[in-house]
Amino acid sequence: MKTNTQHTILATAIGMILCTGQIGAQESAAAGASEQVEQISVVGIRSSITNSVARKQGASQVADVISAEDIGKFPDLNVAESLQRIPGIQISRSRGEASGVSIRGLDEVATLLNGRNYFGGASELSINRFASFEDIPAELVGSVVVYKSVSADILEGGIGGVVDIERTNALSLSGPTLVGSFKEHYGDLSKEWSPRGSLVAGNKWDYGSNGGEIGVIFGVSYLEREYREDLVRNSSSTAIVGDFPSGTAPEGAKTSASLNSSPAWGDRERTVYSLGVDMSLNSDTKFFFDSGYTEYSTAQLRQEFVWGFSGSNVIDADFSNMDQNNLYPASVELSDMTFDVLSMIDDRHTTTYDLALGFETVSGPLKISGEVSYVDTDNETNFHNTRIRDNWDALPVTVDNSGFPSEPPSFDLGNFDVSDENNFDIVQWRHESRQLAADESAAKIDVDYMFDDGMFRSIEAGFRLASLGTTKYVQNNHIFDASGATYGTQDPLDLVEPSVWDNFMDNYDGANFPNNYVAVNPTYLLSRNDEIRDYYGFTGQASTENPRDSFDYVEDVSALYVKANFETEVGDMFVSGDFGGRYVKTDTTADYFFDTGNVDGTGAPIYEGTTSDKNYSEFLPSFNLKLELNDEFLVRVAGSKTFSRPHFGDLAPSLYLNFEQGRGNGGNPDLDPFTATNVDLTLEYYFASGGMASSAIFYKDIDGFLQTSESQENIGGNDFVILRKSNGGSGTVRGLELAYQQFFDFLPEPFNGLGLQANYTYVDSDVPSPNPLLPNITLEGLSDNSYNLVGIYEDDAFSGRLSYNYRSDFLVTTEVAQEGFGQLDLSLAYNLSESFRLTLDALNLLRRDHFEYKAGDKFNPYHWITTEKQVLVGVSYTF
Repeated sequence: MKTNTQHTILATAIGMILCTGQIGAQESAAAGASEQVEQISVVGIRSSITNSVARKQGASQVADVISAEDIGKFPDLNVAESLQRIPGIQISRSRGEASGVSIRGLDEVATLLNGRNYFGGASELSINRFASFEDIPAELVGSVVVYKSVSADILEGGIGGVVDIERTNALSLSGPTLVGSFKEHYGDLSKEWSPRGSLVAGNKWDYGSNGGEIGVIFGVSYLEREYREDLVRNSSSTAIVGDFPSGTAPEGAKTSASLNSSPAWGDRERTVYSLGVDMSLNSDTKFFFDSGYTEYSTAQLRQEFVWGFSGSNVIDADFSNMDQNNLYPASVELSDMTFDVLSMIDDRHTTTYDLALGFETVSGPLKISGEVSYVDTDNETNFHNTRIRDNWDALPVTVDNSGFPSEPPSFDLGNFDVSDENNFDIVQWRHESRQLAADESAAKIDVDYMFDDGMFRSIEAGFRLASLGTTKYVQNNHIFDASGATYGTQDPLDLVEPSVWDNFMDNYDGANFPNNYVAVNPTYLLSRNDEIRDYYGFTGQASTENPRDSFDYVEDVSALYVKANFETEVGDMFVSGDFGGRYVKTDTTADYFFDTGNVDGTGAPIYEGTTSDKNYSEFLPSFNLKLELNDEFLVRVAGSKTFSRPHFGDLAPSLYLNFEQGRGNGGNPDLDPFTATNVDLTLEYYFASGGMASSAIFYKDIDGFLQTSESQENIGGNDFVILRKSNGGSGTVRGLELAYQQFFDFLPEPFNGLGLQANYTYVDSDVPSPNPLLPNITLEGLSDNSYNLVGIYEDDAFSGRLSYNYRSDFLVTTEVAQEGFGQLDLSLAYNLSESFRLTLDALNLLRRDHFEYKAGDKFNPYHWITTEKQVLVGVSYTF
């Protein structure tokens, strides 16, 4: 059935392209593609889209391009927000801001900066191997190229694809340039306004007597953001068995064993600088210096209200709503429960800087280029939390599940007063400090020999050496633990105070949680940290208490490639392309500690240090073939083998534990790299200036891909649910992409300013599963269906876009899935003059809330998450 569906969709796509020609015939045909299309300065939505289409048409690979103006005029916080509009790309978000991308269902996407490796940001476990798009402001980007097929000269590492972020070349400036913008950012949950702005300045001058030039471009971007996100989590369930006043519990009846409600809020501050110096001595020799610096800080605060239930405490339940799908009673009355109130703050500070120095020179048929580069990123995180617990012997509760699964539950705690401090004991105070760091030094040389005639136009070869190292060190302090040994009801430092959340989850009819809780103000955990430590006798940060959390990893890479570029004519067709191969050798060393299973005299676990070496090599062949049937139609065929190395955090044997949730994330040093054999076929039609329709089918055969699975582990006498990655054998990913865009300038005024962009992606994956409830699953993070609809209008004074992005259900892990959702964004601009422009951006207009459920059972809810609507009002200036 799936195969027939795919054939039908493909036939429809080809028909759509052919039919579009009747519309495009009303405009002049697009110029024929050249082998290389240079970046040009563009102004306005249409010009930037036209430039992007021209670069796509001229590319050797299967690729999509977004120009700077295209990014700047989307209602986007960063590059990832713009990338989601490209067929085949889906994004992940952090607190409402795009942070990561996947291409055709795979998040192993190599991120390059001007063609060189770039990474940064951090998770709880490690520095990320690829870039965190939160750290890349759209304002400082010249263009972005997404490679869905690769050639031998493109850096390895992206099994899904490659995203190359290009800073603007200073020599492309026409003269003195000054561009600035300022916006105020508002979130409807945080109810706070925050500033963001950018400034780009540059110029170029004549240099020497041989026609040389030197250009300098400098950019700075600053962002603050206050945010809030509310969630309710149904972590686990407990069975209800027996007879009750309302009747006998039906088979399979259950209620929540652990429920959490949690308002999360905080602020982000990001400053990014970039400096580029480009110099041409003459038409044959060029030098460049490129650098950037990012400083990112965030304080994420959370109060978490945790209810623990046992089926043995059920007094009665309303089973009237239950059926074969829904096994949660409409309401459950329990004689006792545990109730904790946690306060947490996660204070992170990350710095990343990169620099590169390179040259290019041409002598007759020979072109030689070289580059040395360095990337360094450091992250320090301080996590503090405290826990207070109810001190009642019997805390009754009634849980209303009548809105399940679409609505969170409601609670009635009877006579228990959540605002009375004397009803709670302080049972925990914890401080964890994490230091993460990574850097990479690299050097490469490329040689291109060009032929004057014949089918082969040039032969390219290159060599690259790189050394990457990453470390993690963790220190812990625990004053109390959650074992039940309590401090008592006294609050000597006056840390506990009322915490009121009257509008918590208000967009749901359910979620009627008690308000006016008492809780420790999480801001105190940071602002009064020294006072707290002094009072309890912890004046200095402990040394590494849990060696399992620390590691040191080194990766040395050498790569060699050869590529042949060709072009010829076959009948009336112009045929061009490339073929070649890339050989990559990787040597790794990991130093870490493992738990011997023994304990010392105090009962503490004994760890021993160990070293693990892993060496592997891969040969990665590739080819790209482009057949230009005429000036308008072209066909591409591409094939390659790609591979990705596991993320540092997935490799590192360290273990991050969340004591509050009884969950954790662990690494696996035995992970192997995974490979894919890829085939692409596209049909593209360029029928007008900026007008295009295309269809593409793709197939990936993946070997050794990574999957996340859950397991119960006892660590230090406590039971945890641990998430770990493992190599999952082989699987396939195949799919279809359709795209269409056009400006309707043949319409009468004022409708001649209208334009439309639309694309659709279908991806089908089939991989084995570690979850026995799902014998065959899709890849994590992959939606089978996704599409974009973008309405555009532009005239001399006004421009605007209305963008809707949708993706269907997908797996978060092999145990948890997320329901599909759509997001509607709006971007408006009005030109006050040639230099000044007013802007209005509105994000998440339909309030894109999330619903997660246990994989394979949509009636077993896991997460309800409320996200913010966001508005940005601003002004920009161009000189």
